[in-house]
Amino acid sequence: MMSIGILPCQGSSNTGMMTNKVTLNKVDGKEFKTVCALGLPLGIEGIIKNAKSNEGFVALNGCPIKCASKALLSVGIDDFKEITVTDLGIQKNGNMKDETGIEKLSDKLDEVVESLRKIQ
Repeated sequence: MMSIGILPCQGSSNTGMMTNKVTLNKVDGKEFKTVCALGLPLGIEGIIKNAKSNEGFVALNGCPIKCASKALLSVGIDDFKEITVTDLGIQKNGNMKDETGIEKLSDKLDEVVESLRKIQ
């Protein structure tokens, strides 16, 4: 079984919060593990080591700024799949409790994970 690290952006918008919620629903500590969005660019050795122990990665970006992708790139992880919530037609707004479109994001994550499994 492939170990997949999922990095949610966790940004301060509805789309950022959705990346975190979808990740929490997927992470099981075995096949799916969360990667710390802050620990990577801050250079925290243990977090980087844990992140790099995964065999596949998904960056869940809330918006076109793509902070999750940039965090992975900051530690030399450049072989990853990327999802940007706003690319799915979900509007970014200031209401962090707005989960409109979260099912679409969850379905997209499932699709990307399945594509990673096929590569294995």
